[in-house]
Parts: sequence; C-alpha cells; structure tokens
Amino acid sequence: MRIIVTGASGPIGVPLIYECIKRKIEVLAIVRKHSPRVKNIPQNSLVQVRDCGIENIFSLEKEAKDKYDAIIHLAWTHTKGEDRKNSLLQVKNIELSLSVAEFARKIGCEVFVGAGSQSEYGILNGIASEETPVNPWEAYGMAKLASGQLILNHLHNYGMRACWVRIFSTYGPFENEYTFISYLIRTLMEENVPNLTQGMQVWDYLYIEDAVNALILLATDKNADGVYCLGGSNPRSVKKYVEAIRDIVRPGYELPFGNIPYGTRQSMHLEADITKIKHDVGFYPQIDFEEGIKRLYRWYKGEYSF
Repeated sequence: MRIIVTGASGPIGVPLIYECIKRKIEVLAIVRKHSPRVKNIPQNSLVQVRDCGIENIFSLEKEAKDKYDAIIHLAWTHTKGEDRKNSLLQVKNIELSLSVAEFARKIGCEVFVGAGSQSEYGILNGIASEETPVNPWEAYGMAKLASGQLILNHLHNYGMRACWVRIFSTYGPFENEYTFISYLIRTLMEENVPNLTQGMQVWDYLYIEDAVNALILLATDKNADGVYCLGGSNPRSVKKYVEAIRDIVRPGYELPFGNIPYGTRQSMHLEADITKIKHDVGFYPQIDFEEGIKRLYRWYKGEYSF
C-alpha cells in the first residue's frame, strides 16, 4: 500500500504517518513550504516529504503517476478565530481541495479520502448521521460541506471511489494548543485556573489513534464510499470529561464550573452516529477517554511517544 497525505505535518497527519509506518505503508507527505511543524513528521525509509504545498501539488504528477493507491487529504488553511468566518479565505480551501481530488484521479489513485467536519451540520443538538440535515453557520463549515459535495460528485462521475469523513472532536498528541483538551491539560499542569462553562454540553471525543485507524480503513476497504460520520460513540457531558481530566492531571482540584458563560452559538449535543462506518469497514473505537488522556498527559510530560 502506498498513499499520499496532504496536511502531513498537522495534528491528524503526523499520527496518521506514525500508524502507516507501523503497518508498512509507504507515504508521500505533502507539507506547506517552510512549515515549522515538519519536524514532527517521523524520519523513516517509508516516508518521503515534499514541501510544495497543495497549491503546487501538480508539480508531483510525473513523480506520482501510477505509483500511489490513495490520497488522504487533511490540508486546510485558516482554521481558527475570525478566519473561520471569512468567506474569501475559506473559498480558497474549496478550490485547493478540488485540485487535490483531480490530482488523485489523474495519477491513478483508487480512492480519495477527505477530512470533513462536524461544523458542516451547524448548530447541533443531538445525534448526527450522514442523513442529518446540514446547515453550517460559518464559512469554515460551509466550505467543508461544499468541498465534500463537489469532490464526491466530481470523482464519482469518473467512477472513482471517494470518502468524505465528517470528523467530530478528536484529541491526542500533536493537537493544536487552542483545542479545549489541550488548553485544559496545560492549564491544570501549570496549576492555573481554567475557564469553564457549567459543562452541561454533551460531546463525543475520539482519540487520535482511533481516528487515523478509521481513515486507513476507509482508504483500504473497497466497500467504503461516500460520506461518513466519525466520532467516539461514547458521549458524555463536558463536565464529566473535565472531571476525568482533572482526576488524572490534578487530582483533588476544585473545578470552577460556570466561571464563563456558554457561547452565543453553543451546540448542547454533538454526537456522531457511526453506524455506517462500523458497517462498511468494521471500525470500532478501541481507546477509552481515560486511557487516551493518560497517554496525552504523558506525552505533554515527555514520557510517551507513538
């Protein structure tokens, strides 16, 4: 098996490459030019790194022609803060994602697997399946939704297998520091006071090693095609998640629940129905939340590696 990974130096890309190495899968890792995170990509004979960025991916066409089985497309720019609301910035992601899909087709890949988002649904208050109506409220979610729909349409017109994975909340080593779990662990480790709502929201976390296993299954199983929801399938309240993290990182600390209000567009129930991915490729999460947090805590202390 040989695959191309875009966004290879990101929080999903790096763990994905580690997992590919374990499975003896060859990887062509596409990274943004001069990315400081490229140092996180493991050095291994199975991994080749190209710092052309996806905007220049067609420069690799001759090199990659008829050599790779799949592309797993993770690259996406402008993912935080006000940039998520900027339509002009997000529309560029649609164009770039479509170009990656066309590149996959032209070099002879059997399948394209793209990373979508729970934000495609907009404000959720319940369990979301592939059939749940989508109504994104910010440009980021709109662009993810449009990319998935356009890519599936484009590649299916050529008879090519394509999967668009609506990823719910993941956590693990290499995640961005602005994510909630990363913020909370670091704040507790530093013995600072975390900002917390009342924590009544119900979320659905998935450990990163389970997430990358799902992506590889979708890339390798010929039954996989279309849209997939991907989550932990073991939801609990944010309060319960926070308490579990506290018990591991800073036992006995009295958590200040409610010291900040809920956001103005707060989803109170974000849960993925993973029936389809279970049925099509046999994916089941293996790592429970407490075990995942123990691993992540050890990673922050420099005691855990893949």
